[in-house]
Amino acid sequence: MRTLQSQAVRRTLSFILVFGAAFPASARTVDHSMWDSILQDSVEDGVVDYGKIQERYADLQGYLQTLETVPLDELDRNEKMALFINAYNAQCVRGVLDRGEIESVRNVFLFFKRTKFVLGGQDFSLDSLEHEALRPMGDPRIHFAIVCSSKSCPELVNEAYTSENLDAMLDRQARKFLADPEKNRLDREEKTLYLSKIFKWFEEDFTKDQPSILAYVSQYLDDSTAKFLEERKGEIRVEFLPYDWSLNGHY
Repeated sequence: MRTLQSQAVRRTLSFILVFGAAFPASARTVDHSMWDSILQDSVEDGVVDYGKIQERYADLQGYLQTLETVPLDELDRNEKMALFINAYNAQCVRGVLDRGEIESVRNVFLFFKRTKFVLGGQDFSLDSLEHEALRPMGDPRIHFAIVCSSKSCPELVNEAYTSENLDAMLDRQARKFLADPEKNRLDREEKTLYLSKIFKWFEEDFTKDQPSILAYVSQYLDDSTAKFLEERKGEIRVEFLPYDWSLNGHY
């Protein structure tokens, strides 16, 4: 019996060494609870109370410091994307606070390039995190999740992204953004779809798997609007709205 047991153990060990554990350890997760708490305490309907976050600046810094050493190579795709989105949003908020009571990020020279930080042991700026880390992941919905502290951006939600809620939240944010008449709207009489400039700036992302921007946005519009666009797609004109860079909150 012992011989048989020993043989079984040896076979198991050999399998683990060659193929890896039969039941691999759970993927590494990142704790975003502090950021979640800050958001719940300071964001309402997309309006950011920067004064409240300033009062919790030590908490914000503590959270961001925990992200500096996250082992990126050990994260699965959803965990990594949630991390990148949260890091972008939190670092953008920190960047605003560090510049004093600014009225717009556009008032800060090269704000997105000069807001720098360490994430997972690598040097990033807001610009490089968006263009070199998030966009290459291939999901255009990230453009409805990352928030550049401006009114025409998608709303900053008062909940942290996690690997578990990522897909549902990205879908929700896409629908919410397109349903906001200040950012996207359809004039049925003029047969004109007015869209955020986000769709112009990142057209290549939205049309990578769709034949047109119109086809992409139709996935996230209400049924009536989507039907109208489908029935008149040859007649619809797309125009892009001015972008409001004023701060998406107050101090």
